[in-house]
Amino acid sequence: MAFFSLFGRKKTDSKKAPITRQPVKPSPEKSTPPAAGPQTGEDSLDFSAYVPPPLSVPPPASPAPAPAPQSDSREVLAAPPLDASALASALAGQPGPAPSTSAPPEDVAPVIVDAATLFADGRVEEALSALSRSVRGAELGDSAQQAWLMLFDLHQHLGMKREFEALALEFVVKFERSPPTWIESDERRDPALDTGGIAYFALGGKLTDASAPELEKLRTAASAHQTLRVDCGRLEGVDATGCRLFRETLLALREAGKEVLLTGEARLIQFLEEACQPGKKETDNAVWALLLDLYRILGSKDKFEETAVNYAVTFEVSPPSWESQPGAEAKGSAVPQPVEVADQALMLTGELSGASEALAQQLQDWAGANKMLVIDMSRATRVDLATAGAMLKVLSALQESGVTIQVRGANELIRVLFGVTGLSKVARVIPRK
Repeated sequence: MAFFSLFGRKKTDSKKAPITRQPVKPSPEKSTPPAAGPQTGEDSLDFSAYVPPPLSVPPPASPAPAPAPQSDSREVLAAPPLDASALASALAGQPGPAPSTSAPPEDVAPVIVDAATLFADGRVEEALSALSRSVRGAELGDSAQQAWLMLFDLHQHLGMKREFEALALEFVVKFERSPPTWIESDERRDPALDTGGIAYFALGGKLTDASAPELEKLRTAASAHQTLRVDCGRLEGVDATGCRLFRETLLALREAGKEVLLTGEARLIQFLEEACQPGKKETDNAVWALLLDLYRILGSKDKFEETAVNYAVTFEVSPPSWESQPGAEAKGSAVPQPVEVADQALMLTGELSGASEALAQQLQDWAGANKMLVIDMSRATRVDLATAGAMLKVLSALQESGVTIQVRGANELIRVLFGVTGLSKVARVIPRK
C-alpha cells in the first residue's frame, strides 16, 4: 500500500511494479461523472484536474435529529415542589386538583408555599435555606413579612436562639414593628402521657367488670406517677358495674392527690347520656353518678343541672347539688380533668404526624360534646401532610354537618400549610398573637 504526501511520495519497505496509467473507458450508460478529486488514476500525483467543491455547498449528509439539551453535570436539579393541596386532598379521600407546580393561591410568593410544604414533609433544613435566601434577596412583595415570620418559626423549631435574636433586630428595622419573642420550651409534655406511654391507659370494649384489671393497673401506676392519662375514645358501651368501678377509681386517685387527664371522654358521655334518659328507672344509680361526676370535671354546669333535674324527676328525690360533686372543693390536690378543659378548646401539642386515628376520633368526640369546635394549636410545633389531610377530612365532614370550627394559635408555617391544603376553607384559622 502507498502513502501520499503533498511534498512527495513516502517510500515503503516493499517494492512494487511500476504503475502505468490506464485509459478510462466510457460507461455504456450516460451518467453524471464523479466530482474531480486529487487523482485521476489509482496512484496518480497529477492534481492539475482537481477542482475544489464550492464552499457554499456542504457535502451531502443525511439529516440527524438535534441532540437533547444536556445540563451541566455540576448542577443539581431541584425536585419540583410538592402540590400540598392535591396531596392533602388525596390523603383526605376527597377529589382534588392534579399535582402541579402552578402559582400558589391568593398571590402568595411561591417560596412561602414551598417552605411550608418542605417543613411539613420534614425537610426542615431545606425550608430554612429557601427562606433565608428569600428574605434577603428575593422580591417578595406583600409576602415579605409572612416569610420573615416563617423564618422566626424555623429558628424556634431548631432551637436557634442566637439567630432568632439577630433576625429580630433586622425585623424591627425593616418593618418598624415589634418582632416575635422567643418561647422558652423548658416545660415539655411528659412522654409517659403520650399514647402508648407508661402513664397512658386506654379503656376499650365495654366498660364492665371485665375492665377491673385495667383499672387496677391505673391505681398501681399512680404510685410511680403524679399524672396519669385515661383514654375513653375506644369504648363501645358501659354497664352499671363498670361505671361503679371507674367512678371509684377516679375518687381513689383524687383522694391520693393524683391528677388524671381524660381524653376521648365525649364518647363515654354519649353512652352515659343514652342510658340516663328521664323516666328510665331501670338505669342504675352508678351510671347517673358517673355522668354527673364527668359534667363537674368538665365544668359543664348547665348540663349538670339539667341531668340533676332529670335524675330527681325519675327517682322522685331531691336533685344533687353542683358543690356536692367529687373534686368541687379539692384545691390542694389535682382533680381529674380533661386535657382540653381550660376554656373549652381542644389543645394539640408537639409534632402531629402520621394521621393517627386517635386524633381523628378526638376531633369528632370534642365536636360532639361542644356546640363549637375550638382547636388550640399554640403549643403545636409541626403538622405533616398526612395529618393535615386527615384533619381536612374530619373537619370537612363536621363543617358540612353544621359544626362551627375555629383553629387558633397556629404558627405561621402551620397556618400557611392549612391555607394550601384547603383546611382554612372549612375552619376559621386565627394566627398566633
